[in-house]
Amino acid sequence: SVNSGMGMASPGGGTYNNNAFPHQYPMEHIDYPGMNDVMCGRGGGTNNHIGNIRFRQLVNEHKRRYLAASKVDKPRVALEVVQIWRELDPPGRFLTKTDLSQG
Repeated sequence: SVNSGMGMASPGGGTYNNNAFPHQYPMEHIDYPGMNDVMCGRGGGTNNHIGNIRFRQLVNEHKRRYLAASKVDKPRVALEVVQIWRELDPPGRFLTKTDLSQG
């Protein structure tokens, strides 16, 4: 199952969760991550997910601005990238997989 930090189930038996948009979009028990969902974790399953690919493209579009920013401004640039992602339609979410057997 996947959590977004929001909840959702994955084909591998876990669930993903997302805490960003509790009213409009599910936050728990998400069975199928969408094109605007970033699946947190390691390996090919997450690296090859369309949402992760699209988010990396967005990050790359802002990379030069981030590298040119001062130490104080770097967090602002990173936050702007996250805000852009979350303002997509449907909203971009950051999902973490949870083990359903853990209760």
